[in-house]
Amino acid sequence: MDIKITPRKLEGTIEAMPSKSHAHRLLIARKLSELQGYALEGGVEIPAFSDDIEATMACISQLDKNTPYLECGESGSTLRFMLPVVMALKDSATFLGTGRLPDRPLSPLKEEMERHGCRFRMGSNKNTDRFKEICAVSGRLAAGDYVLAGNVSSQFITGLLFALPLLEDDSTITLTTELESAGYVDMTLDVLNAFSIDVDVSVTESGFLKYSVPGGQIYKEKPGIVLDGDWSNAAFWLAAGSLSGNILITGLRLESSQRDKEILTILDRMGANLEIEPQVDGTVNIRSKASILKGAEVDVGQTPDLMPILAVLMSFSEGTSMITHAERLQFKESNRLKAIYSVLHNLDADISYGGDWLSFTGKAFLEGGTVDSYGDHRIAMSAAIASCLCRGPVYLSNPIAVTKSYPDFYKDFASLGGEIEY
Repeated sequence: MDIKITPRKLEGTIEAMPSKSHAHRLLIARKLSELQGYALEGGVEIPAFSDDIEATMACISQLDKNTPYLECGESGSTLRFMLPVVMALKDSATFLGTGRLPDRPLSPLKEEMERHGCRFRMGSNKNTDRFKEICAVSGRLAAGDYVLAGNVSSQFITGLLFALPLLEDDSTITLTTELESAGYVDMTLDVLNAFSIDVDVSVTESGFLKYSVPGGQIYKEKPGIVLDGDWSNAAFWLAAGSLSGNILITGLRLESSQRDKEILTILDRMGANLEIEPQVDGTVNIRSKASILKGAEVDVGQTPDLMPILAVLMSFSEGTSMITHAERLQFKESNRLKAIYSVLHNLDADISYGGDWLSFTGKAFLEGGTVDSYGDHRIAMSAAIASCLCRGPVYLSNPIAVTKSYPDFYKDFASLGGEIEY
């Protein structure tokens, strides 16, 4: 299926959807609390609001079985979180995925789990119509000292932080480099604390982080846990308002541990017209109005999910802009650097691409054209937002990719005045 997006200004109100990153973590912690008999009746409820969250829901249900068979969809978070968790509880399990997930790297988590009692048999021909086997794992995960680079994937660290408290003995996770995407680990630690799990964080003599995790802990759900609104997806509406429109976004928390709230600071640096109004429930309403943006240089090492929409903003910003430290984006649902370059280049942006960077000379308008989402939700949404300042229509192939994180994206887009033909 393809869609035609006719350029329109976007105006109106959007309620922030639930945070996918927060929901993954709450689902896993609550399931572990349930298995240990300490989940609160009437505790935090997580709706099934995206493909990735449905994948995690399906996988945690497998923890009730002796030999889990985990269909992770295309969710890297689900796979990387569940691998250590499952093997802390089970003697064997099989993990499957779709799309690019079976080809995305599992090292060095795989090697560390192998050093601590697990045996991996990587993908075989045992495929279903939809799913491809990623790996079959046997052997219980053992406590001990884990060593990981901090610049590969914070998801590996999160998975171990969930699993190690379940083991009988104490463990450590020592990083050998600076931690990238640190906000996602901070979110994990916040969720663990909300479920009564203790983790001590220190700094080694080398200057890198070390996590000390006592064994034999119990996941006890505390009252009052609230699911965050999603800053990653709200960034698309904040950008749309700043480029061409007047959009009010509700339901976000400034105190959230989501690093993608950095979009506010970046937009402010670029001269965006933002109004923030605190609400009695602890959230804020943010109004984003059309403004003349100026170029900026942004390091996305800690906020990689913002890269595609930042690229759209910079394509329309006065002067020159640059995105740096983006090398890990090669290993997302698409090679995001190449994908966003292709999309914006096809729309006539003045954009250049390197191994870990993008550079831009901004234009007032792009021409429009035919682009592909490359099966990546964030690329599809970025193309739709870019259409607002195109002279002609944007024809988008594979638009359904948005279901991975934001199934109602086009519905919300249309509610703001966007014009889509299927």
